[in-house]
Amino acid sequence: MKHKQDQGFKPQTLQQTKYGAIDGKTYEQYGTLGWLGVPYAAPPVGELRWKAPREPDSWTGTRTTKEFAASSLQLSGETIAGSEDSLYLNIWRPNTTRSKLPIMVFLHGGGNMTGSGKDFQGEQLARNTNSIILSVNYRLGALGFFRNAALKTGNALDDSGNYGLLDAFRALQWVQDNIEGFGGDTGNVTLAGQSAGARNVLAALISPLSKGLFQKAAAFSGGLTKAAPEEGEQKSEDALVKLLLEEGKVTSIEHARTWIGKQSQAQMASYLRELPADKLVTAYGSTAIRMQPFPHLFHDGTVIPKEGFDAINSGNYAQVPVLLGSLETEFSSFAFGDPNFVLSIQDETLFTDETKAKEYNAALKYGSEAYAGFNAERVAERLTSEVGRPPVYAYRFAWGTQPGVISERLQTLMGAPHGADMDFYTGHTDGVAALFPEGYFSEQNKPGREALSAAMAAYLKQFLYTGNPGRGGSSERAEWTPWTKDAGAPIMRLDASNTTAVIGMSTQYNGGKDAVIAKMKKELPDETYKLLTEQVFAGRFFWE
Repeated sequence: MKHKQDQGFKPQTLQQTKYGAIDGKTYEQYGTLGWLGVPYAAPPVGELRWKAPREPDSWTGTRTTKEFAASSLQLSGETIAGSEDSLYLNIWRPNTTRSKLPIMVFLHGGGNMTGSGKDFQGEQLARNTNSIILSVNYRLGALGFFRNAALKTGNALDDSGNYGLLDAFRALQWVQDNIEGFGGDTGNVTLAGQSAGARNVLAALISPLSKGLFQKAAAFSGGLTKAAPEEGEQKSEDALVKLLLEEGKVTSIEHARTWIGKQSQAQMASYLRELPADKLVTAYGSTAIRMQPFPHLFHDGTVIPKEGFDAINSGNYAQVPVLLGSLETEFSSFAFGDPNFVLSIQDETLFTDETKAKEYNAALKYGSEAYAGFNAERVAERLTSEVGRPPVYAYRFAWGTQPGVISERLQTLMGAPHGADMDFYTGHTDGVAALFPEGYFSEQNKPGREALSAAMAAYLKQFLYTGNPGRGGSSERAEWTPWTKDAGAPIMRLDASNTTAVIGMSTQYNGGKDAVIAKMKKELPDETYKLLTEQVFAGRFFWE
């Protein structure tokens, strides 16, 4: 006899939401259903620019949701991509009658400047975890994190400047209001994200506004970052000066500051709201590649508490089980794009000049130790600082770092770079494999890759269902034990040979910045130490 809950969902593409009917698509190959580009908030345009998200309007008839919506407006290289009207989410679930399924809401990466919900597609993961997977577009850059005195209205949410994070909360509220109709369990929601999306997840843990919206969190390569509201105000004023100069309204920086000072609040607010969105995006520039922090996640006292992550120490945060991800050579893609190495990679001298090779290897080694530690160990230590806190489970993804799995060239340059774990969850090849079609994913390493991918989905499934990855539902797999500061093996290592998954708890421990600096001083020539600390690592948020 089937359980009653197995009868709960009618598996069809036509579904009803609070705002109207939507018609999605079937993924025959994977046995899943999807609804793409579903509005979860009113378009944040005109008067709603730089306001907390509002509910979407209802519609009559059926809305077709078979294509991804435009990404949030952003700089893609030198060109503007996306739209200011971007608050849409995507939903995937198994094409079965099962209801009360766990839910994972995913926030994409991209420095809170770039990316979209399309970057994390869940049609395979929904099947592999028997869960509902959602990915969310949220406001980015100047439209997502912007503070300016002229915009103050007295409404604390509208004045917070944390619009991108408020969008995530609005998406979570949409889930509470609608996901039961898709067979989801509103009492079993995991908020997940990668890179900047993971940093937003960790900020959500300390936000009083997230109460009751999720019961678990997964932060893949995130870290604890926040900014003072004053930094946001300075950034918006600097961008404004730049715009006024470009428009020819003023002739110098001093003239611009005088012009700003002469405007009334209403005049200034009107000027800002009428600015073409693409000009704003360009004025804010692109900081994602360099990892320079453009100010965001403001501890404004409403969305994020004034004490920031110190709220964890007092227990004043969402005390939920947390899964943390990091990568063995997390810094490699940033070293690869660093001006100090770009030329020697292009002309191949990195492989023939011993000094250059040693410098690059040192950048990978110490940069990754600091960055992966920032994403895993530092967060785990903070979340488990008091006895009796919910469990934290951490992993280090290392596929591509062992000889003979990927090409020798890519092993030297990349190994297991930031974001490489995402393709192993989604089953897509949009990440490193897309950048390096030769030598990364091969027929030779496919069996091991697929075994690792299956194991990662199994552990994630167990976490989504229970808050504990355990053995991933199989006594054959290594048990994933919770992080403790004094554990002999605190972190799960995820790797594979060409043929099999190589998974187990590891004694590896990445120290903080001070510990890394001490190692570098001891182990590196002075010139290399200076190059890394003064140029390659300087200004990157994990090194601050």
